[in-house]
Amino acid sequence: MNLEGKVALITGSTRGIGNSIARLFLSNKAKVVICGSKLENAIKAKEDIKRELNISGDDIYPVGLNMKDTSNVEDVVNSIINKFGRIDILINNAGITSNKSLLDTTDEEFMDIFKINFFGVVSLTREVVKHMKNTGGSIINTSSMVGTYGGRNQAAYAASKFAINGLTKSLAKELGIYNIRVNAVSPGVVETDMMDIVTPEMKENLVKMTPLNRMATPSDLAGIYLYLASDLSKFTTGAIIGVDGGLVM
Repeated sequence: MNLEGKVALITGSTRGIGNSIARLFLSNKAKVVICGSKLENAIKAKEDIKRELNISGDDIYPVGLNMKDTSNVEDVVNSIINKFGRIDILINNAGITSNKSLLDTTDEEFMDIFKINFFGVVSLTREVVKHMKNTGGSIINTSSMVGTYGGRNQAAYAASKFAINGLTKSLAKELGIYNIRVNAVSPGVVETDMMDIVTPEMKENLVKMTPLNRMATPSDLAGIYLYLASDLSKFTTGAIIGVDGGLVM
């Protein structure tokens, strides 16, 4: 799946799923914006990718992005346009989670999760669409299986992902006229640092419930993003695609 000439902005790409997506996209000739909450982390990720993939890094642009700051979001998008002239692919992958009961979760903690997982996505997508509507493109949101089925002690996180699913379907209907496709990937249990809040016993139970009998690695997820970014999925929009090893079906 060739992405030659395409420019992809991938949030949360200094590590985990986003980093695996960035590597796969670069291997398929895309230009990639590595995006982290801190610029120094994005620069380090660029250097690591250059070394491990043995590439020049000319097609990698590291940026620091504060998802809670709309003026920073606007500045970052403008800097990408100045650098590459366009954004063809937006992957809203950055997010935070929690593992607290409703009674232990404050209003401020709820809002903090929504500011990054939902409102930050809205702000960034709005800025990108201002440019993408002239060229068309693909927007891919990272959801979660709990965004469809809920999760015990995950009310705030699950609610933010339910909101992402609603946003995905609504924007698919709204932006199709600009030849912009909007889809979401709904992972199950993935071996990233977000799983640190889960007890070993819970991890073991989740693996037992998964027909493929293991947790996913970030690279297991990257391929579906490549498909949704490529022309092979040019008539796919408004889809929430589960990639969970059969955990939920």
